[in-house]
Amino acid sequence: MGNAKCGDIMKIYLKISDGVIADVKFETFGCGSAIASSSMATELIKGKPVEEALTLTNRAVAEALDGLPAHKLHCSVLAEEAIKAALKDYYDRQGIACDPAQFPDRAHCEGCGQ
Repeated sequence: MGNAKCGDIMKIYLKISDGVIADVKFETFGCGSAIASSSMATELIKGKPVEEALTLTNRAVAEALDGLPAHKLHCSVLAEEAIKAALKDYYDRQGIACDPAQFPDRAHCEGCGQ
């Protein structure tokens, strides 16, 4: 889950089978750019191996949307962070060792609870 200062909240739910993201769902509370970013991010990782999904960037999300206004770029960052948080949760629940550097430092988020 990600939470930006703007009040947008994203939750990403993953179904992973044999190391591949079989299905992705999202729940987003926020502006249209936040909803579009989370939707596009889920489309970009569905069917991909977990390791490949970890390489998703906010730039890839914004480009897939044919760009976002400068003041809405944080929505694509939030989508990247939400995907990586869901993947980190998967690694933790499965007891899979991972490189913490692959996951964003979410200390800047307000009220994330994570």
